[in-house]
Amino acid sequence: MQVNRSEMQPKISPLGDQGLLLDWGGGLDPVVHHQVQGCWQRLVALHLPGVLDLIPAYSSLAILWDSVFLMKNYPQQLPFELVKAWILPVLVEERTHTKEVSTRMVEVPVCFESPYALDLEELAEQKQLTPAVFIKRFCAQVYQVYLLGFLPGFAYMGTVEAELASPRRAAPRALIPAGSVGIAGAQTGIYPLDSPGGWQVIGRTPWRMFLPEEEPPVRLRVGDEVRFYAIGGEEFSRLLDQE
Repeated sequence: MQVNRSEMQPKISPLGDQGLLLDWGGGLDPVVHHQVQGCWQRLVALHLPGVLDLIPAYSSLAILWDSVFLMKNYPQQLPFELVKAWILPVLVEERTHTKEVSTRMVEVPVCFESPYALDLEELAEQKQLTPAVFIKRFCAQVYQVYLLGFLPGFAYMGTVEAELASPRRAAPRALIPAGSVGIAGAQTGIYPLDSPGGWQVIGRTPWRMFLPEEEPPVRLRVGDEVRFYAIGGEEFSRLLDQE
């Protein structure tokens, strides 16, 4: 029997004594993540008292709260049962109403030339493609931001088409420059800071992806749709100077 993922109810589990986890299962599944985003956006809009953070991922949503605040203001219920009771109507609403998830389209400039495309030639050769064809196909896809993590502002995006998808490097690099665009499996991402890493680097954006002086301090957000477009070395330098 085929599972209709649009009708899946998440499993609700405690996260220690200060949170709970909604888990839809499904891994890297756009349909499941659409449900995660819809639930996340509805809960954010409710401004639930005592809730400190809502953290969406590929197929789950973590809800963290201030236990002291909840026990003081709602002494007759355990925080887990209280928050669970608050979110159950939202889960029912998600199942019975189609909600348009709010998204942004972000077009990101990338230089796919040397010295920025550290692994592009080797990857293209493995796929029996020219670098130009690899880039064209990579840039033709629209990628969804599923979650932020690893580094501040590191956006995990998918889905890289199957023929371009590539495993992480067998030997990670000690330093990958900020702005590097990489592929790992069916995911793509942009390193926001200089960092060690094992993703296959195919180019670099001149954009700063982590902006601690801004609010929010990240360039990409969960739910964004991203399209990459190719620029040359001179344009890269010009945009880098503007950052």
